[in-house]
Order: sequence, then C-alpha cells, then structure tokens
Amino acid sequence: MHPPRRRRWPVPPSLLVGLVPIVVFAAVSAWRSRPSDDYATLGQTVDSVVRALVVPEGIAVVALAVFVTALGWWRIATVDRTRTPLRWTMVAPLLIVLVGLARLPFVDWSALPPHYFLLLTVGVLFVGVFEELMTRGVLLVGLRRRVPEIGVWAISCALFGVLHLLNVLGGAEVDATLLQVVFAASFGSTLYVARRLTGNLLAPVLLHAFWDFGSIGFSATAGFEDRGRLLAVGLIGLFSFGVLVLGIVAGALVAWRDDRPRRLAKQWRSVPPMAAFALEARGTASVEAPAGLASR
Repeated sequence: MHPPRRRRWPVPPSLLVGLVPIVVFAAVSAWRSRPSDDYATLGQTVDSVVRALVVPEGIAVVALAVFVTALGWWRIATVDRTRTPLRWTMVAPLLIVLVGLARLPFVDWSALPPHYFLLLTVGVLFVGVFEELMTRGVLLVGLRRRVPEIGVWAISCALFGVLHLLNVLGGAEVDATLLQVVFAASFGSTLYVARRLTGNLLAPVLLHAFWDFGSIGFSATAGFEDRGRLLAVGLIGLFSFGVLVLGIVAGALVAWRDDRPRRLAKQWRSVPPMAAFALEARGTASVEAPAGLASR
C-alpha cells in the first residue's frame, strides 16, 4: 500500500500572505502609471472603458483567482461562518443602493452607444470582484489571524482608501484624490457591513460595481448646463456623505460586537477558577488545625 499523500493546502491563514495581493497591486499600478496620463478621461469613451477597465481588471481578476485557488482560501475569503445579529445596520447598504438608483436618471443614456454601457457593466463587475476579493476577502483572512475584528474593520477600510492614492500617478489632482481616499475608506465600511450581514462576498461585490457604474456613467454623459440638474446632483452627493457616516458607525458597531467574546475571555482570564479558592481554603484549614489541638 502506498502511504497517504500529505495535503499541502489550504495554506494556513497569515497576515503576510493576506497583504501580498495589495502590495503586488500597488507595485504594478505604480509601474503602469504615467505622469502624462489624463485620469479625468477614465471611462469617458468605449476605448477608455476597454483599455482602462475591462482588460486590466479582467487580468487582475484572473491573477487573483489563481492566487486564492493556490492558497485554498476560497471559502474563508468569501464566506463568513456567522452573520452579524445587528440587522438594523442593513440600512447603510440599502441607502447606498438608494443613492445609486437616484443617480441613474441623471445619466444621459443616449449620449453614448449601448455597447458602451454593456462594456462598462463588465468593467465595473471586474473592479468589484477584484477589489472586494482583495480587500474584504484575502486581506480579511490575513488580518483575522493577528488582530481583533475591530482592527480588521479599521485596517481593511483604511488600506482600501489608501490604495486610491495611486490615482495621483495616473494624473488625478492631489486634493481630489485625498477626498477620494476618505470617501473610499468610508465606503469600505459599508461594504464590510454588507459582507457581515449576508455572510458572503457577493453583496459587497455587486454594491461596489453598482456604485462605480453610476459614478462613471454619470461623469461620462452628464452636462452641467442645467442648474436645476446640477443642484439635484449636489444634494444627492451631500446625502451620500451622510450615508457613508452611517456606514462607518454601523461597521464599527458590527466589529465591536463581534469582539465581545474575546473581550469577555480576556476579562475573566485573570480571575482564578473556583477550584483555586477551594484549594486555598483547604490549605488554610490544614495550617490552623495543629494550633487548635495544641491549645487543648
């Protein structure tokens, strides 16, 4: 009989391994970026959608899928064993959907050919799959190996925001990019809540893709000659910032509640068990007994 073959995977969860996709993505993005790139034209035309979204993001999805398969992390990266019981937090992702729906009427669907919107849908789905699997999938697995859930939430959101600093290398304005970093980190909290509510990565992927579709589609087709239209879009933007604040609060509370068993275990770790008190009392009685006999 042949000895049983030893399984080499899945690879045990590791923070260093969880950080690998982010480091590689940042390095490749910095290498591909050119100071002369015009970031403002991203997604404005069919050619731009294909070159800047569909092709590179499609390649990134395939590469990350191969990496996750090699690790054997598909289940732990995409599925949570338990869902958060704080069901009221679903208000945050639902309001994000509402904001996305409110922006759709302001997209000029006749300004670009139908296949533009089809390609844009494919592109933003690739973005959603790649970025969510990277930051709220593989990264979460690594972070959960070393830090409590409140740290997992905070670090994953912060790194998701910081990654958008790379847009400066592609020609984005620094002040606008810093605002985007804050926005993305806040949005990441709502996406984290979506995962914890549903117990899987599908909801944040679709939410991410839907948001990007509305943002890019609107910027590619909308004109600002109509002041009433501009005012409506501005009000939607202000409302979305309020929603993102709610997402931060919801994400923090979900993570804090998940850490409750760990906090209780740490609190009671220093309390001796009842057996220790019994042994101490027994030892005290045995010491005092001879003194009592001698007094007789």
